Amino acid sequence: MVDPKRISFLFDLWVLRILRAILSLGIAAALGILVLLVFREMGRSWSQIDSIAELQEAVQALFAGVLLVVLGLELMDTLRNYFIEHRLRVEFLISVALIAVARHIIQLDYEHASPWLVGAIALLVLSLAASYVAIRAFEPRKAVSGAEQR
Repeated sequence: MVDPKRISFLFDLWVLRILRAILSLGIAAALGILVLLVFREMGRSWSQIDSIAELQEAVQALFAGVLLVVLGLELMDTLRNYFIEHRLRVEFLISVALIAVARHIIQLDYEHASPWLVGAIALLVLSLAASYVAIRAFEPRKAVSGAEQR
């Protein structure tokens, strides 16, 4: 007789392994492309950046690329913790959402964005940050022994 729990466990295991492999490839590709773009643009940017606005645009693009890689790493961490604990921790999902929103904020064109959009994004960041703090504050703490406190 085949144990349904064992089949379910093996299915979850293989799905998570495949997802981790896909994310690993995506993160590695994004990192490689980011490094290539930085080196390629560095040579070109020295001669083309003539103002603070152009410098700001180049730095914003760099930060957005870095946050994209960090976002992938956070998703990998979320999958790893799901596999270990067999439950999704809201704390990790909120941190992924905060990184995604921060990346969007960096790329936002404030000169052409509507005030409503900026206000909505500010409310979203405030809500996510408050949720993160509330979850951390009310999360039950594990007992810590005297040796671990030092």
